Amino acid sequence: MPTPAASRPALPLAAPLLMLLRTGWLFSRWWPPLPLRPTATTRQVRAHVLADILDEAVQAQPAADRVVASCGEAGVVAASVIRDTAAQITVYHHLILRLRALRLPSDLQPLGERASRLLAHHEWTLDQALRLACAPARDSRVQQAGRELNGLGAAADDLRALRGQAREAADRSGGEAERPCGKGAAQ
Repeated sequence: MPTPAASRPALPLAAPLLMLLRTGWLFSRWWPPLPLRPTATTRQVRAHVLADILDEAVQAQPAADRVVASCGEAGVVAASVIRDTAAQITVYHHLILRLRALRLPSDLQPLGERASRLLAHHEWTLDQALRLACAPARDSRVQQAGRELNGLGAAADDLRALRGQAREAADRSGGEAERPCGKGAAQ
């Protein structure tokens, strides 16, 4: 006499997992592998990539300045400002990751380290503004901190100056001959 379905032991969890793995293996053999991103091999290309990363950081500064100032305003902070602040944190975090993945020659190392510190400062400022905007109780200390928070400050000026230095270094290294095309094309 057959046993009812309720009393049968269930298939082990490994069986569906094995089927998925087997299917994935078959599909991986069917599709060609993804092409690798080209790597920056010359000093010239790496200098241009550094300058491009700093260009993107400077382009993101007005929006970051705006959301930091909005987070410091008195009263309830709008949800759109909180979303925009989180988006700006993500932008600067991705720029930091791209910069850290870039292997700079020894003469550009100081520029890269300074850029990394400034981008991290921007990200930290945005994070502090977000924490301030989402503070549950806005007591007098939080309100005082909000009044003092009005933008990115001197770090924004320093980043713009550093971008100019990086652009000069990229131009000194040979002009536009091997400039990478697109965001993050060569690292």
